[in-house]
Amino acid sequence: MLFGLFALAIPIVIHLFNFRRHKVVYFSNTATLKTIEQENAKTKKLKYIISLIMRMLFIAGLVFAFAYPYNPEQKLKTDDADNLVAVYIDNSMSMHSQSSEISLIEDARAAARKIVGNISPSQRFVLLTNSRQPDNEYPMNQDEMLMSIDAMQTEASPMSFNNLYENLQMIMKRNGFKSASLFMYSDFQDNMMNMDDLVADSSIQLVAMPLKSDYQQNIYIDTVWLASPILQKGLANEINVRVVNESAKDINGLPVNFEIDGKSLAFNTIDIPANGKNEVAMQFVLYESAENNATVSINDYPITFDDTYNFVLNVRPIIKIVELSAGVGDLSIKTLFSNDSLFDYHVMNPYRLDQQFLSDCQMVIVDGDANINETMWQAVIDFANDGGSVVVFPSEVADNSKISEFSNDTLAISTIASQHPFFDDIFVNIPNNADLPKVYKHIQIDKSRFSNTLTLISLQNGASFVTLSKIGSGNVFCFASQLGKDWTNFADNALFVPIMYKIAMIGGQMNRLSYTLGVDKDITINDLTAFSDGDVRIRDTQGNFEMIPMVEMRNNRALIELYDELPGAGFYTISKGDEVIETTAWNDNRKESRMKFLDREEVYKLLKDNGLNLLAVMKADEIHSNDMMEMMVRRSMLWKSFIILALISLLIEILVLRFWK
Repeated sequence: MLFGLFALAIPIVIHLFNFRRHKVVYFSNTATLKTIEQENAKTKKLKYIISLIMRMLFIAGLVFAFAYPYNPEQKLKTDDADNLVAVYIDNSMSMHSQSSEISLIEDARAAARKIVGNISPSQRFVLLTNSRQPDNEYPMNQDEMLMSIDAMQTEASPMSFNNLYENLQMIMKRNGFKSASLFMYSDFQDNMMNMDDLVADSSIQLVAMPLKSDYQQNIYIDTVWLASPILQKGLANEINVRVVNESAKDINGLPVNFEIDGKSLAFNTIDIPANGKNEVAMQFVLYESAENNATVSINDYPITFDDTYNFVLNVRPIIKIVELSAGVGDLSIKTLFSNDSLFDYHVMNPYRLDQQFLSDCQMVIVDGDANINETMWQAVIDFANDGGSVVVFPSEVADNSKISEFSNDTLAISTIASQHPFFDDIFVNIPNNADLPKVYKHIQIDKSRFSNTLTLISLQNGASFVTLSKIGSGNVFCFASQLGKDWTNFADNALFVPIMYKIAMIGGQMNRLSYTLGVDKDITINDLTAFSDGDVRIRDTQGNFEMIPMVEMRNNRALIELYDELPGAGFYTISKGDEVIETTAWNDNRKESRMKFLDREEVYKLLKDNGLNLLAVMKADEIHSNDMMEMMVRRSMLWKSFIILALISLLIEILVLRFWK
């Protein structure tokens, strides 16, 4: 195209040779005409020179524009044998939103096929998705790559940009490639673009292909929780559901349905403000001591993957309690728990306790006379860390680690932290003249022993009577007094039974309501006898999927590790042979439900600011262009600059000729 610069001779020839014929006109006196010509000669000459320059610039601008100038440093290395071509197709749930007439993921798959087909067949390819399928991450030829794109899994949990980038670096290193060209097809959801601690690699060229959905509004179930974490047969409980409205309009009367094992159990409606959230509660009663597969659902088209929330309701048949005591245990505690069929109560000497016994318990009570050693104390702390409830009563003998001083004053309880969640289902309200326990002797509880300690009940002198310390997934409750009548009348007060019951209820490695795909990688099982022999398998309830996980014993518990991701949300059983050990519920990550995406300019700025070798961020109409590969190979905006230069030159010439008199 640069041979077109010879056309610059045309305006020069026109200006050098005046082809117009002159007509002679006789005047009687030419003096006046000579004066006019002398006055305008310089102006006319300047006018001709400016017109000549503008015409030459117009021709030069067109020639350079059609020559398509580009920066050779920005050229894709798609013809280099040491270069790996990587195509990333975001197959997270948000990519199932509609773009024009098809979903974003199908749009991305069609565009990826086109770009792979236009690259030299001699190149090697890898297909990167959130599914991390190993077969797709080994170098393939062009035909294998096209087949992999057609067969790729279309649903997976989201992957952060950091993980994607590091995965490509690992593949390059493992297979000996010196460079890579990465084509990214994604909706660039805000939560996936994590750039923390990212180390940019100049050998990786990046071309971003942002895809935009026609639907940027969504209503979804964010989470579900129980009013009381303990489910008991025949007793009412309440399920709470939080629904989020990611749209600019209010939602009124949205139906919310609660089902157990496919049967509708409760129904309610909810109003949600624009770009807000709200909660709805539904009561239920379970009559069987078993696991119940439960779902809460709404109806929101067209984004439907987050309209259902799965969870398992597990009715615990027996709560196991052990009291560590050098004697026969405290009479008031024994009377409370031993006569109730809901509890399995034991008194044990701490020096004769098999630590394996603790793994089946929900609550451990440490008497003041137990005098446990450091080894046993650590076992009790480990028990709490794994989710158990621990109650510690003070010793008669002053111990620097437990007791700092005594007081013989008779005090009453003055303050109860009734707003704390621990008391949610204990008090409706506390009257001003309530008969609260009296305390005759107490210790100063050492709050520095545990980092997360707060006072649940305090005395009139400001000292703590009961403290709660959060340790791992469990709780430690420290009392300032023993239950003997020379210490306090707490055991005879109306507060004693509900508080001790609540401590027992919240303890002990309770089954989780649900797990999150892509986030939770292991499951803890307390029943070690179930893993004595035989293969453990994870199966979906429809019988379409089966996995053999890794099982590891830790702290007298079985840790089931998932080496691969489950295929989708739903219910999965953990079985040994044909025996079901436990049922688990899984849900998609609700980060996918948040309708916040980066636009083209934001993607460009984010990638550039982090030092990545970004060649281009394509526009939506460029992604399916037949000339897209040519545009990427010679990606430059310089041609537009030359077109603008040509048009400006033409405009100046017109203005000069038209208005310069």
